[in-house]
Amino acid sequence: MTHLSDGLCTYQPAVGAATLEVPYQLDLSYEVYDQDQVAMRVATVLVPVEKVAASKQGDQIVLPDRTWTVQQSLEDDGDWRRLWVS
Repeated sequence: MTHLSDGLCTYQPAVGAATLEVPYQLDLSYEVYDQDQVAMRVATVLVPVEKVAASKQGDQIVLPDRTWTVQQSLEDDGDWRRLWVS
């Protein structure tokens, strides 16, 4: 694998049924601040709120060759939700 690009994924909640064919956008350099206000770059994935109504730590974003685990929801503007993943 050389690069993950935007496309479709399966959103698998920690508990419950998976949602198939969810559009996603990957950002490998989103900046967040820790509790000491030190900036760090993290990987995030944007998913549409209409397809993924709720997100929590432990949910997974599954691609054929990669699985991302949700650490935290960072933003939600009502259309897209930004998830910190690892």
